[in-house]
Amino acid sequence: MKMDQENICHCSGDEPAVLRGSAAVSPLYCMQCKIPVSLEGENVAGELADAINEWAQVYSALFTLWRDSVEYREWAKQQLLDEIGSINLEGLELAQQYNAIRKTYYWMFQDNGDKDYVQPQHCPFCGASMLPTLENDFKVCHPCRVAYPDRQTA
Repeated sequence: MKMDQENICHCSGDEPAVLRGSAAVSPLYCMQCKIPVSLEGENVAGELADAINEWAQVYSALFTLWRDSVEYREWAKQQLLDEIGSINLEGLELAQQYNAIRKTYYWMFQDNGDKDYVQPQHCPFCGASMLPTLENDFKVCHPCRVAYPDRQTA
């Protein structure tokens, strides 16, 4: 996917990124400047960029079903919320692969309209404390590289 050079992250690469499948421009966003990160360039192997883009298409389809469908809304929501479901495990794996290039976290979906949503205090994968990072409205587990949004930002 070609991106306008003015609208992509130009941070040093030392700033962490977040893999978020529902993002419109790029599935990767810089946590510092909150601008899309380009998957084009010599630092990203073509196979990894292709895998991320393919995963993002499937994630986006599920997200669209959740957001726009009446008939499939609950089913899609369950797929997106299932932390050990295939869409999230694949996204987490891709984020961890991209982590070799730039520190990367995987954004775990939450339904921001769910009045019962409470941002987790501990990682569901390893039990570590979820910690704020930079000045964002989500917390991360550094060992597992997952990020959970606050309810206002989901």
